[in-house]
Amino acid sequence: MVIADKKTRVDSEVTKKQEGSRLYQPFRALGYITSSIPHSIQYRGQAAFITAGIGRSFHIYDSEKINLLFVGPRFDADVVSVLSIGDETFVSSGGQVTVCQRAKRVGELESVSRGEISNLMQFGDYIIAISEDNAVVIWNRVTRELFTEIEFESESFRVTAVVHPSTYVNKIVIGSAQGSMQVWNIQTRRCLYEFKSFGSGIACLVQAPVIDVLALGLLDGRILLHNVKLDSPVMQLAQEGRVTALSFRTDDVPMMATSNAEGDVALWDLNNKRLLHVLQGAHDSTIPSIEFLAGQPLLLTSSADNSIKEWLFDGQDGVPRLLRHRSGHFAAPQMIRYHDDEGRCILSAGRDRSLRYFSVFRDAQNVELSQGSLAREARARKVKVNELRLPQISQFASNPAMTKDWDDVITCQQNCTNAHTWSSDRKALGKYTLMSSDKTVIKSVAISACGNFGFLGLTSGVIEMVNMQSGLSRRTFIGHTKVVTGIQTDGCNQQMYSTSLDGTLRIWDFATGKQLHCVELPSPPSRLMLHRESSLLACICDDACVRVVDSESQRVVRKFAGHRNRITDLAFSNDGRWIVTASLDSTIRTWDLPTGHMVDWFKVESVPVSVAFSPAGDFLATAHMDSVGIFLWANRTQFADVSLRQINPAVDLSGEAAMLTMPTTAGLSADDDNAEQPIESTADEQNGVYLAAEQLTDNMVTLSSLPKSKWQTLLNLATIKKRNKPEMAPKAPELAPFFLPTVLGTEPRFDLEAKTDKKDDADDKPVERSRISTASAVSGLVRALYRGQETMSYAAVFEYLKELNPSAIDLELRTLPVDDNLRAVKAFIQASTAHLRPKRDFELVQAYLQVFLNVFGDIIKANTEDLEPLLVELRKESKSQWSTIDGLIRYSACMVEFMRTSK
Repeated sequence: MVIADKKTRVDSEVTKKQEGSRLYQPFRALGYITSSIPHSIQYRGQAAFITAGIGRSFHIYDSEKINLLFVGPRFDADVVSVLSIGDETFVSSGGQVTVCQRAKRVGELESVSRGEISNLMQFGDYIIAISEDNAVVIWNRVTRELFTEIEFESESFRVTAVVHPSTYVNKIVIGSAQGSMQVWNIQTRRCLYEFKSFGSGIACLVQAPVIDVLALGLLDGRILLHNVKLDSPVMQLAQEGRVTALSFRTDDVPMMATSNAEGDVALWDLNNKRLLHVLQGAHDSTIPSIEFLAGQPLLLTSSADNSIKEWLFDGQDGVPRLLRHRSGHFAAPQMIRYHDDEGRCILSAGRDRSLRYFSVFRDAQNVELSQGSLAREARARKVKVNELRLPQISQFASNPAMTKDWDDVITCQQNCTNAHTWSSDRKALGKYTLMSSDKTVIKSVAISACGNFGFLGLTSGVIEMVNMQSGLSRRTFIGHTKVVTGIQTDGCNQQMYSTSLDGTLRIWDFATGKQLHCVELPSPPSRLMLHRESSLLACICDDACVRVVDSESQRVVRKFAGHRNRITDLAFSNDGRWIVTASLDSTIRTWDLPTGHMVDWFKVESVPVSVAFSPAGDFLATAHMDSVGIFLWANRTQFADVSLRQINPAVDLSGEAAMLTMPTTAGLSADDDNAEQPIESTADEQNGVYLAAEQLTDNMVTLSSLPKSKWQTLLNLATIKKRNKPEMAPKAPELAPFFLPTVLGTEPRFDLEAKTDKKDDADDKPVERSRISTASAVSGLVRALYRGQETMSYAAVFEYLKELNPSAIDLELRTLPVDDNLRAVKAFIQASTAHLRPKRDFELVQAYLQVFLNVFGDIIKANTEDLEPLLVELRKESKSQWSTIDGLIRYSACMVEFMRTSK
């Protein structure tokens, strides 16, 4: 049925909120490594552990392989500072310092009303921090009580850094944005000394390996080594850009490392007071903290570009090499797609001009696909690595069918006339750069189902087919007059589908390149998706609608409207039943294809730009405009019964979409307070709700909704019990007499053949079990049958049997009484006949009848005259329904055989 002319539904402004998403539950976030706050390192023996803040949580890594060990709880506000001491982690968030152990909340430091708390630092048994209102706050770490507060005037002394000079008891040095320093005694709360201004604001303070010497990083790029005891300068160095962090080597090598806001790391030879080397572009963003590991030639750097790197000094020239790193997108991903057929990995293209591979199960397998030796080339050309990367990817396609043989990913970049192939197996850029034949920009790409051919959609409207193995052009499809926005191919390489801004969807012959059909769309399509199993094409149109076209009939069969802004992406569910859409209105909606209704929607904090449904059907993956991670939402239908209903905001009172909490890197846990709870439908929600009918029409034979194992087990219950029966009954141990008998002879020996017990012959006789159990109490089935005879309604009988397990059903049928002129037997036959007439629960009734006839067959034969009318009616009803089912089965079998043998 064509529904393109149906009236577009627009959401109405309703204030009432729905409870939450029925289909999806926040599961976990991928791709988060670090943020713009300094990390903290804690040493346990020889091992070092790194604590890094991540949005509203924190991560704990080991330094040996940078493996993720723990993920902290989710806080109500962004994490501002972290500090690790022993088993405890102190986290500042929302003006409160929380204490965690093994990533679990265990307490809080005494609250202070001074805004955000930053720069957490340990000082013996004290915790020192800087507050937003320009005060130094000190807590007792053991009692977690506030120890003291030191306030300053912002106009004359704006606190920026605090450090404890080694061997200075109860003393701290405080640096300011005005460039001066003060020495304070925290016990007496007295300022002992104030240094003159250094001419620029102090960004960081670090204790040097030499007593009495502090290292100062200034905003103008100078690094000062100053003797605080004598108030005299020791050394002055300078770098490009403001100093964000600095650290000293502690393995007997006089070296200092400093970082700036541009992502560079400078290495200094302290003996010769000169610059040794500059790691230009070590990171793509500001470096808030760097630190040499204690006693090791390892430099650890973390950056706001969402990465942690370890640099090893193993050369004679003192220049380090990158030993290991862990990173994610440092700009939001723009397009995500599942790469394999099992839903284990995701490919993501981001605004950081990178293509990344994410594992859903193991974070250690996440990697950026290499674009070559960019770091070496950047050093040679003295430019940043990011300047040498390929332009931002606008669209990509992948197919793992030929992963081991040749490149299996193809990408097109913004405003580029060439496309690139990639290898997901080698995790690197592929062999070929594919140029457009008419030198126009490539806007869309695709890969065939077999993985042998790639397709390029050009702004001129031409589509080119290339061979992925050789990179040579094979065919050209000419017909579109404007930019090609989407390309898809069927599973058998018979047809190719394309959409264009000329407002058409065209179907091409794959082998010849000829146009077969052209479907005019009311609005220009911007993206095309295909579900190969159902041959349904979904087009995102510029009028904020999704139109579904049947490729067999070339007709629009569904139109989904309701988004208030442009639709950014869509995805088919693995079974092709749902279409999930994301829009600039910050909503993610799920549409049911068979009914044409919206069955779920929810709102998120950040605008979704891309969605992908797992091939296994277990997760929905989303990417958002201002988030560098990929978010996984668990599909509730995989582990719970979910009743779908139509959601129509224009007429229902369900209100606006519920705002769901974004998934965190911690994932779901049993004690997570933020985990979404299952949604129970209420009576109020049933108004205007579409519910699946028990029977679509009276002419259809309907099966029950129970698992087939329930009635199959009932039919094979005797076999199952026999199989599970032990081979030999357990025997009681033979009792030995107190005095064991002996055998006469020269040597005393016990008589082991003597028997001390005798078995009763009666015990050896098997007990024959009757097929009809004898029970004196009236069972629930009998009561239901008797009530049904009185009311002539037997629906309660089968509702009662549906609630029982197979063993209980077998017992109920065997315990039917045979007295009172076979009243219970007659009632069960009448109940079965009555339940077959409306053509419901066909397989259940047949299973119950088989057990019933096996048990009471002999009694029925002996009382044929009384039971014959009831049995004739039962046989007539059962035979009528079975003939219908048998005809359908034979028809389907003939069609399958015909399709299999036809050429």
